[in-house]
Amino acid sequence: MVTPITPTSRQRIALLGAAGSIGASTLKVLRQHRDAFELVAIAGHSNWQAMLPIIAEFAPKVCAMADAAAAHSLRQALGNSAPAVAVESGTDAVTTCAVLHDVDTVVAGISGFAGLASTWAAVSAGKRVLLANKEALVAAGNLLLNEAARTGAVLLPIDSEHNGVYQCAGGLVCEPSRIRAITLTASGGPFRTRPLSSFDAITPAEACKHPTWSMGRKISVDSATLMNKGLEVIEAALLFGRSGADIHVVIHPTSTVHALVEFVDGSVLAHLGPADMQVPIAHALGLPSRLTLDVPRLSLQQMGRLEFFEVEADRYPALALAYEALGAGQGACLVMNAANEVAVAAFLAEQIRFTDIVPLVDHSLQAFARFEPRTLDDVFALDAEARRFASAAMRERMVSA
Repeated sequence: MVTPITPTSRQRIALLGAAGSIGASTLKVLRQHRDAFELVAIAGHSNWQAMLPIIAEFAPKVCAMADAAAAHSLRQALGNSAPAVAVESGTDAVTTCAVLHDVDTVVAGISGFAGLASTWAAVSAGKRVLLANKEALVAAGNLLLNEAARTGAVLLPIDSEHNGVYQCAGGLVCEPSRIRAITLTASGGPFRTRPLSSFDAITPAEACKHPTWSMGRKISVDSATLMNKGLEVIEAALLFGRSGADIHVVIHPTSTVHALVEFVDGSVLAHLGPADMQVPIAHALGLPSRLTLDVPRLSLQQMGRLEFFEVEADRYPALALAYEALGAGQGACLVMNAANEVAVAAFLAEQIRFTDIVPLVDHSLQAFARFEPRTLDDVFALDAEARRFASAAMRERMVSA
């Protein structure tokens, strides 16, 4: 059951990834509902400068920086101006933010596999977890869901697509007797109409110019390859308990429709909304009520029409790779995510080409025997092994280029 928000019950929030795009959107929502929420803890990696205005405005009790040098700089910058804020350092400190006794709700906004440990900690502590970190589910899968069932933690998706499915389906339960299929939409990224012959020349700056969403660099590249949508397919399969065959993807350039749910009677419910992450975050924060939100209203007249296109396999090979990993099992999903993080980082560092990303991930995926992690330690061990393999394969590719 989702804890309701009432005038006498302020939700106490820990915001993990406070300096990122999810963090910025969450703060916008909290500003509009100061009577309903208290920001108790914030966490980030190394961008301590971004924490200064958050601390000044919201006065959290704890600020954790994964990078020790960043924490030191933050303490110096704060001086005696914010004596009530405890600045902690290290990855363990970030995880501790997720399990604080006086935190009810954890916004899991740390991107990538790096967010798994803190997400797991929040779930183990039985918190209400707003999940933006899809990689935690991709890597840990049913281990994480089983832990939530054991502790009573509530998982609420705040990816726009999964939140849309949640709203259309009326929750996470999407049994086949009621729901036939789920469709996630993808904008197609910045290269939807770019000639394939020019893909070798794509630069990191071009790949990071997402046409409809304002996001971090890594997720922007994933959106350009459509790997992000592949990760979302895996996340949807796990969250909503459906096979990959029941989850479809279509290109929808304006990102107005975020998801569609098809019922067994042939009816289809679609979730529409502005391309603003405040919307799914506010929905999850406010459940079971609705929070008012100051975002541009959707105008059907100005929109004119909605367009949908099939995914071109040769333009977006990453999507098929994600379906393959989903069919192969949890270990394959984990390996694919690990190799992709290595490949994207190499591309952003201009060490490999855009067109090298998916082949490098595919090479890593095919190299590993199918393995189902049984514990969280298994997850971390396989992730490390996959990263070592992908990094070595990347260096070989650089030498031979």
